[in-house]
Amino acid sequence: MTTSSQQRSSSRWLAVSSEQPISDRDLLQHLLFQEIPARRHPLRPAQLRSRTVQREQALRGFLQRTWVDRVLLVTEVILFIAMVAVFAYWLIDGYGRDWWRAWIAQTRPEVLAPTGPTPPAPVAPPAAAPHLPALPFTKPEFAVEPPDYLAPQTHVQPLPKTDPRPQRLRIPAIELDTPVYEVFVVDGAWQVAEYAAGYHHGTALPGTTGNTVLSGHAGLRGAVFRNLPALKPGDEIVLETGSWQYRYRVRELRNVWPTQVEVMDPTPSPVLTLITCTNWDTQRLIVIADLVDSRPLS
Repeated sequence: MTTSSQQRSSSRWLAVSSEQPISDRDLLQHLLFQEIPARRHPLRPAQLRSRTVQREQALRGFLQRTWVDRVLLVTEVILFIAMVAVFAYWLIDGYGRDWWRAWIAQTRPEVLAPTGPTPPAPVAPPAAAPHLPALPFTKPEFAVEPPDYLAPQTHVQPLPKTDPRPQRLRIPAIELDTPVYEVFVVDGAWQVAEYAAGYHHGTALPGTTGNTVLSGHAGLRGAVFRNLPALKPGDEIVLETGSWQYRYRVRELRNVWPTQVEVMDPTPSPVLTLITCTNWDTQRLIVIADLVDSRPLS
């Protein structure tokens, strides 16, 4: 019997069977003894795979992770851990240290002392103020004559034989009262005193002709100059040395770029310059004040 005749016979049998009920046993017997029709293409052998292997076969080439993905994952984890560590160090070293100092100051105020660069041994006051060249805009002929109440005194009392460097800074308008420590240039940059104002070494001593420069933090480490932007022209600034008190009056406030270091240059009259960071540390806030009075401390 040919294949076509077998198919026709099976079809006829199924047609006849469909007209009348057929039992499962008869159907099974028919299928067992019926010859398998020939196929044009032979069937491939079936392969049994686990779910994992089947998934790898199905996702191969576009969704399956490779060694590149593993390297990227490890790199992401390392960078995330490093970022968390840097942030934690910044938080603990900044706000954590400020909180610790505030807590110690409340519990044991006599133990805590402001930190900062260690000042060198006291030096004798200079016999006369050194002659320093002025910038073009600080020449006397370009100077703007201030009002009478801002005019520096023509005669400055001689400095005592105690340490003439600034030791304390008070600004009543912003309720600031902080010690002053001498700071120096280290690795090409000025130090910034912690929990105190910093007197820039080499700038004019209070009361002498020239520019007395002080700087301080505005965010962390005491943030002694955080309220400096609230100052207005005319506000009073008091600077104390060993046994003398110098009173300045604010002339102007302005922002400069960090590269504009000419704000620390010498001036032809006694001037106090306060410097701190502003605008997210992209600029420097400069407060310029003129000397109006000096008197010995009682």
